[in-house]
Amino acid sequence: MGEIVISQMKKWARAYSGIAVFAVLVTWLLAPSPNAWAQTEPSPHAGDARLATPAMWRISDEDSEIWLLGTFHILPPDIKWRSPALEEALNAAETVYFEVEADTPAAQQRTVQILMAKGYNPPGSKLSDLLGKKDAAKLQAIAQELNLPMAAIDTMRPWQAFLAISVQLIVKQGFDPSAGVDSVLIAEMRAQGRNVRYLETIDQQLSFFTDLSPESEKNLLVFTLREWDTQKEDITKLLDAWAMGDVESIDKVMNESMQDLAPEVFETLIVNRNKVWAERLAHTMTTGSGKALVAVGAAHLVGEYSVPTLLEAKGFQVERYNAESGTSPDPVE
Repeated sequence: MGEIVISQMKKWARAYSGIAVFAVLVTWLLAPSPNAWAQTEPSPHAGDARLATPAMWRISDEDSEIWLLGTFHILPPDIKWRSPALEEALNAAETVYFEVEADTPAAQQRTVQILMAKGYNPPGSKLSDLLGKKDAAKLQAIAQELNLPMAAIDTMRPWQAFLAISVQLIVKQGFDPSAGVDSVLIAEMRAQGRNVRYLETIDQQLSFFTDLSPESEKNLLVFTLREWDTQKEDITKLLDAWAMGDVESIDKVMNESMQDLAPEVFETLIVNRNKVWAERLAHTMTTGSGKALVAVGAAHLVGEYSVPTLLEAKGFQVERYNAESGTSPDPVE
């Protein structure tokens, strides 16, 4: 791999947080040249200069406050999401939590090590051989559409192929990794010397995929292949819902379909992680005091198994934080 490609890979990896970082590393390892990713389509939102007001929640007890912010890991560069409520919460927070520290050289090196060790099929085994004829043909067509080399995709385990094609679809539509909420805030908090903490490690995040059962791992990819023609529309719907703070639509697009069609994946990627995070935040609040902001993917903060719902069940006061003024929260239903 040439030095230019390595440099670009690291640049893109630094732009992501959460599980999305792994897909970036995967796809950059596949890229035949630094220009492989230049063939992007204009963002459907280009020129809109849209104002987004992501959903937020305020969790509190007698001496603690935690604001929860639902993030979007990769965004069109023209969306402005710095609301007054978010600025107020950021300024007040003594600690800021993110999903994972994925942008350091050590984290990138560890990611590649795990990908190489656990992201590929045994020698001589092809991904297309694990799929039915129609699904294998669809995978090949998608790889061609996204300018990804099928020969490389065919060596991958289903979970790694799923990440590669899913993220490249978003990138190809003109979304900018460096514009993602997590990326911007992590860099800003570090520059300010703020107290930054992370809810998971690189090893933990990758294990959510590497430890799936073979059937669930395959189902994750197959579902994506069969729903591919609606993916662009779903991305737009999800972005619009996130920008408007429409938690019901976020839950429907992100969680409900996964829960119905890939229940083990939903349990692993959403439910179990939410439970762990809620336990950690509850422990922090009950054993200490102060103010914090937690910025995690929007899907984790909506629906029946969301972090706000779990914390409310533990007896904490949970309010929907007003994205416009930060002063008139509405109760979570």
